[in-house]
Amino acid sequence: MTSEPHQAAEPVRVLVVDDAVKVRDGLARLLGRLGGIEVAGVASGGREAVELAGSVLPHVVLMDLRMPDLDGVEATRRIVARYPGVAVLILSAYGDESLVIEALIAGARGYLLKGAPALELAEAVTGAAAGQSRLAGQVTRPVLEKLVEILGRERETRRAAEEARNASETVRRRQQQFATGAMHELRTPVTALLGSLTTLERLCPPERLEPPEQELLAACTRQTRRLARLVEDLMVVAEEAGGGLSVSLGAVDVERTIAGVVADLDDLGARRVRVTAAAGLLALADPDRLAQVLGNLVRNALQHSPPGAPVEVAAHAGPGVVRVEVAHRGPGIPPEKVPELFDRFGERASGQVGGLGVGLWVVRELLTAMRGDVWVEHDPAGGGATTFCVAVPAVWRD
Repeated sequence: MTSEPHQAAEPVRVLVVDDAVKVRDGLARLLGRLGGIEVAGVASGGREAVELAGSVLPHVVLMDLRMPDLDGVEATRRIVARYPGVAVLILSAYGDESLVIEALIAGARGYLLKGAPALELAEAVTGAAAGQSRLAGQVTRPVLEKLVEILGRERETRRAAEEARNASETVRRRQQQFATGAMHELRTPVTALLGSLTTLERLCPPERLEPPEQELLAACTRQTRRLARLVEDLMVVAEEAGGGLSVSLGAVDVERTIAGVVADLDDLGARRVRVTAAAGLLALADPDRLAQVLGNLVRNALQHSPPGAPVEVAAHAGPGVVRVEVAHRGPGIPPEKVPELFDRFGERASGQVGGLGVGLWVVRELLTAMRGDVWVEHDPAGGGATTFCVAVPAVWRD
């Protein structure tokens, strides 16, 4: 059936639905005596009404509410969904506003009470066929009051939700301010401590220290470097949560940056890194941020490589970019896990200890801020090599 409103030139075809035989037959006789209305069929329940609506093709269904097999609300919902051109009028002995609202939500065109005058019933039927709506006067005011009550509750709910969002945002902002402040406060003493330890190593060559003292000094320096890196990564987390990362772009000597990253490693790690970098490569990047990116990738490669296995770092020019590759031969990364590598606080690999899982996320966020990119490539020959590839905009020499 179509959804076009009924034209007055032909009789309004009505399907009468009521489980009480006397009521159903009485309505059919009453409607049959009214001009401009034709009773197309009668149904004793909601299920039968849904079936007949498709065969007798009514313009209007006059629907009872309380029926044993399928109530009028559900029958209305199904008829309206299947036959959009059919208008459903509820005719019920119950004027409870909740029932009225439920029926209207289901798609009913109007709601009348049983015992309504014949003229009112005829006007409601012909009006429904023409696309109009009708509510019995006795239920109009309670329905409006109920709707006002519902709207009032909804308004109050929205107000409470807005207050909760504002309170949550205030808490989040204060937490953000605390985190950023804490990271800045940590950075100063950690930097000073690392500087002091580095100076102490220069002033105390190995021949002047006993082996236990050498090991203790090396361990202190190593753990302080680790703490400094952790503070720098958490600074990125705090900045990003606070509204975005700030970068200061300029020409960066990539070969020198890689050399600085390797020099910052402990002796054992530095001996494992093999660097192949074309001379004169300049990247448009933030020097400190690029060093942090490459440092995280190199340390990640060292951590996931077998003990003593080399990590290869290569830098070369690409089309409009400087490309840096960090390759290692670790256990490999399952393809389905690659998209998760750069998630914040990502899942640790099986057996992995230490770290907060933010290192690779920091890499991606910093590169994005510098208009760069990072991705993972695998050895096509199946040799087990995993390569993290970084591309940053190049600066060309005049």
